[in-house]
Amino acid sequence: MFIYHRRTYHLVQLLLDSVALWLAWECAIRVRVLLNVVMPAHLSIQGATSWAPPLWLILILWALVSIRFKLYRGPDEIRFWNCAIWTIESALLVTVITVFVTFFSRQLGESVSRTFFSIMLLLTFVMLGLGRLVGLALAAAAQKRWLPPVRIALLGDLRNAGRLVARLGSQPARFLIRGLIVPEGRTISELHHSVPILGTTGQLAELINREQIDRVIVLNASLPDHELEACNEVLKRMGLAVSCAMDMGVDPVRMDISTQYGVPCVELIVPRFTRSQELVKRIVDIVFASLALLFFAPVMLAIAIVIKLTSKGPVLHKAMRVGKGGRHFMFLKLRSMYVTGDHSQLLTVNEKTGHIFKLRHDPRVTPVGRFLRRYSLDELPQLINVVAGEMSLVGPRPLPAHDLDPDGMSRQFYAWAEGRSRVHPGLTGLWQTSGRSDLSFEDMMRLDLEYISGWSLSLDFSIILETPLLVLKGAGAY
Repeated sequence: MFIYHRRTYHLVQLLLDSVALWLAWECAIRVRVLLNVVMPAHLSIQGATSWAPPLWLILILWALVSIRFKLYRGPDEIRFWNCAIWTIESALLVTVITVFVTFFSRQLGESVSRTFFSIMLLLTFVMLGLGRLVGLALAAAAQKRWLPPVRIALLGDLRNAGRLVARLGSQPARFLIRGLIVPEGRTISELHHSVPILGTTGQLAELINREQIDRVIVLNASLPDHELEACNEVLKRMGLAVSCAMDMGVDPVRMDISTQYGVPCVELIVPRFTRSQELVKRIVDIVFASLALLFFAPVMLAIAIVIKLTSKGPVLHKAMRVGKGGRHFMFLKLRSMYVTGDHSQLLTVNEKTGHIFKLRHDPRVTPVGRFLRRYSLDELPQLINVVAGEMSLVGPRPLPAHDLDPDGMSRQFYAWAEGRSRVHPGLTGLWQTSGRSDLSFEDMMRLDLEYISGWSLSLDFSIILETPLLVLKGAGAY
């Protein structure tokens, strides 16, 4: 679903979330009182309210932290995964703040029911999820009933409009492209395109009134300076919303507006994680990887026994891989090949291009190894690499050191290698959720750069949630 008035939507959603948290709070206290029959410590509504930390303080802290981490600056298009991940993040955040405030205001002790916090977590998740659904339903109803489509006119030369027209055409019906306003001196017979030609820049004011235009998109560097200045005067006088389209001819990157030497500039920002983003990502890696190691320890022990009984050689396969900054690290896997396997003898039959070596029917892989690879069970020891800080849960997959240049970079694909060097390699990533080994090397490069330029905690959680189902399907793994 697309949101067209994001500030209004986020303000309404913030109010709904506050109501949801209040309901979760009240329900958590009453549920805890109802559980008196099975709890050693009995509480009344008044007693529970007396030791519970002040709700107003929790709401204030929650709102401040949410604003600090920009939880209410979501994308224009809101999907199911966005809502689910946001709800999980907010529910965990509220619970952590509740424990923190309780500790410093009441101090956790026998008089405080620890069961309350688990009840609060569950009810907060439910209430915030319902609040998000209500907010989206209200936004959809408001946009359908009261908001007319945004009527857009393109201003400039048609040769620069092709890609923009295609992108706008793929948007939902809330955008209505009325047509193109071309520079003076052009005739309709010169232009062959499905978008109607409304007129020329000299008729701009007349066309705005006639077509009831809401927004004008000025195409990048497609008007002479004197015409652009005249059009700006008209648009300023009529109070029309104006956008300037930038067609850089490259994949989208993060952009920012700044003033340099008194001149407003659009900056193409090199994707780099801030220190706070790296800290949050590292905490998530340590917590989830440690829990996963404890959970999968019996599975890895059973696999190790099977590997030892079915083929000669060590249980673990160790190899040098390229990590952050191009630095080499020792990469761990459960062995899936015979120890006599020789990579160099098979280079001529490689089924991939670039810096990837893959064979669908690799003769070096053991029967047990084929099963392990199909369901990515051989990758489990990499959780140790994650805990050690050499890898992350989500990121570009680490490549063998011998497949890249000695400095961990690639002179043949420098931009791709330089982008990968900014982040830790991952246990899973966009490769795994987009086709795994069935992808071409070009697709893998594109997905790497797409992940790096568009990174967010929500993207990481969505990849983590999608990975188990795709692994169970076993598609694209060999």
